[in-house]
Amino acid sequence: MWLKVTKTTDKRTLICFAAAAVIFAAAAALLGVNIFVSVAGGILLFAVLTFRLEFSDSLPVWMRFIILWLLTLILFVLMQTTISCGVFLIGPLKFLMNVVILAGLSSLLWMVTGNVKISIAVVALLCYFVAISDHLVVQARSFEIQFSDLSAMGTAARVAGGYAFTLSTVTKLGIVLGIVFLAFVMRTRFPSHERSWKRTAFCLGSIAATYLCAVIIYTQFCASFIGYQDKYWMYRGSERNGFLVNIIYSASATRVQKPEGYDAAALEDEVADYLGDDADGKGTLNESEKKPNVIAIMNETFSDVQNITAYLGGEMKTDISVTPFLDSLSNDAPNIIKGHALASVYGGNTANSELEFLTGQSIQFIPRNTVAYNLYLNESNTFSIVNTFNNAGYRTIGMHPEKPINWQRDKIYSYYDFDEVYFMDDFTDGLGEEGWFRDHVSDEAVYDKIISLFETKEENDPFFTFAVTMQNHGGFTTAGFDYTVNIEGYENYTGIREYLTCINNSDKALEKLIKYFENVEEETVIVFFGDHQPSLSNIASKFYGLTDSSSIEEQQAKYAIPYFFWANYDISCDRATPLTSINYLSSWLLDIVGADKTEFQQFVAKLNTEVPVINAMGWYDKDGVFHESTYSAPDLSDPLNLYAKLQYNAMYDTQGRIPSLFGIKGPQPQAANKK
Repeated sequence: MWLKVTKTTDKRTLICFAAAAVIFAAAAALLGVNIFVSVAGGILLFAVLTFRLEFSDSLPVWMRFIILWLLTLILFVLMQTTISCGVFLIGPLKFLMNVVILAGLSSLLWMVTGNVKISIAVVALLCYFVAISDHLVVQARSFEIQFSDLSAMGTAARVAGGYAFTLSTVTKLGIVLGIVFLAFVMRTRFPSHERSWKRTAFCLGSIAATYLCAVIIYTQFCASFIGYQDKYWMYRGSERNGFLVNIIYSASATRVQKPEGYDAAALEDEVADYLGDDADGKGTLNESEKKPNVIAIMNETFSDVQNITAYLGGEMKTDISVTPFLDSLSNDAPNIIKGHALASVYGGNTANSELEFLTGQSIQFIPRNTVAYNLYLNESNTFSIVNTFNNAGYRTIGMHPEKPINWQRDKIYSYYDFDEVYFMDDFTDGLGEEGWFRDHVSDEAVYDKIISLFETKEENDPFFTFAVTMQNHGGFTTAGFDYTVNIEGYENYTGIREYLTCINNSDKALEKLIKYFENVEEETVIVFFGDHQPSLSNIASKFYGLTDSSSIEEQQAKYAIPYFFWANYDISCDRATPLTSINYLSSWLLDIVGADKTEFQQFVAKLNTEVPVINAMGWYDKDGVFHESTYSAPDLSDPLNLYAKLQYNAMYDTQGRIPSLFGIKGPQPQAANKK
C-alpha cells in the first residue's frame, strides 16, 4: 500500500492540537478575518494535525512527481487567492502555463534536495511573499508588480515604511488557507530521499517545460493563441493571465520595439517637414541682457483633490480651505498661467513625471510600468531643459531633500549636467525641528534653500533651479499627527485628513515663496506642479466615484494634478491651456522666458497644438476626443508616430542617434557641487 492515513489518538497530543487550532482561529479573528473563515480555518487545521498522510518508500517516482505537481497546482490557486484575484478568468491554457512554471521551480528544488516536503515548503513561502507583496503594491500605486520593479527595489524599500497597508477579505482567506496547507505539508510523511535517474529525468523534463513556457511568454510567441491580455491596472493582469505569466510578459515589455516606419536616416527630414515654417526655435533669451531667474518645483504628491471632486460633481466639505493660496491665483492675472496637467503615474514612480517635465518626452512611448531613470538613461542619451539653460549662461541647480540613491538621481542629475546638486545631507545639516514635517524635510525648508542660493548669487547672474520636494510623500499614517483639516461626514478617514493637512501646509509654504519673489527686483519665473496624486483609494471611490471597472478615460481623474506659472512680471504663452500634460510644461516654460529651442523641443511645442494632452493612458486630440493608449499600434496618427520615433532615436538607437535634434553633447563628466 502506497498511502496510509493515520489518526492521532493520544489525548494529550489531541488537546495540544485543539489548543493550536483555537489559538489560530482566535488570532485570525483578531486580525480582521471573517469569523466564519476563522472558525473554519481552525477546524481545518485541527483536522490536518489530527489525520496524517504517510506515503510509502515504495511509491513509484512518477507518482511522487504527480504529487509534487498537484501540490504546486494547489499553491498556485492559493497564490492567486492571496493576491485577491482568483483563477476563474484565466482560461485553461494560461492556467496550465502558470502551474508548469511553478512546478518547474518545485522540480528544481526536488532535484537538488530530494525532499518533496522541503521543496514545497520553500516554494509556498516564496509564493506567499510574492502574493502579499503584489497585493500591497497595488494598494500603493494601483498596478501590479512588474519585472522592471526589480531595478527600483532600493527606492521602494526607502519609502515603503510610510505607507499604511491593509489586507482584503480574500487575501486574508488565502493566508488562512496557506497556513493550513503548509501545516498539511509538514505533517505529511513523504517517501524518503532517493537518488535515481528517473527522478532526475522527470525533474529535467519539468524544468524544460517551464523554460519553454517562459520563452513562449517572453517572446510573445502565440500570444493571441494563448489569449494573453495586456492588463496592468489593479489586479487585472493576474486575474486574466495569472501572476507568473503576467510577470514574465512584463519582462518582455521592457524591451523597446522600433516604432512603425522608423528610419533614422530619414528622421531629420521628417522633423523638418513637420515643422515647416515653424522650424526656427529662436528666442530672445540668449541675446537678452536681463535673463529671468527660473525656479521649477515638482511638489511630491501635490494635488487639489477637493477641486477635482467638485469638477466631477462630487463634494468634499472641509472645515477650512485646503489650498487657499493656490485657489487665489487667477488666470486673469497677467503674470499667471494656471490649470491642470495629466500625469502618467499614480501614487508613485515620481521619476517618470520628472523625466516628462525635464525632457519633454512622454511616458506614452516608454514600456509600460518601467522607470527610464533605472533602465534606459545613460550619459550618451540624456538631454533636458537643463542643457538649454546651461547654453543660455545660467547657473543650473538640481535639488531633492532625500537620499541620492532614490531613482538613482545621483547618476541621473550628473547626466542632466546640473552645475550643482543638493540632496538630503545638504538640507539636514543644522536643520532645526521646524525644518521637518512628518519625518521629511519640509517644503518650507526646501524653499528656504532656494531663497538662500538666490541671495548668495551675483546680481544679474541668472540661475535655474529644479527642486523635487518630499514632505507630502505617502503613506498617511503618521503616529500622533496633528490634523488641521477635517472632512464633514468622513471624520474617520484619517489618511485623507492627514493628506489634506499636508497639502494645506504646502500651500502655506508656497505662499511664503511667492511673496518673497514678489519683492525682488530681478525678473523671476516660477513653475509649480505635482508629480502625481496620492494612492488613497477612498478618494477615488468615495469622492471621484471611480471603481475597478471604470473606463480608462474615467480613470484619468486620478492623474490630474495642478500646475501654474507665476512671474513677478507680465508673461504669456499662446499654447497654454487649462488642461495639458506634464511633458508640455517645459516647452511652455521655454516660450515664457524666450529661450532657444532644439528641434525636438520645437516639435513638442507644435505637437501640443494638435495633441494638447498625452500621458501613459492615452491622449486627447484637439477636438477633446480621448484615445486609449496603443502606442505600438501601426495606426498611430502621424505626429504621434513621429514623437515615438524621436524618443526611440534619442533613448535607444545608439547607432543611428542624431544628437543635434536633441542638443545632446555626448558623455559629460559628473557634475560637481559648487558650494
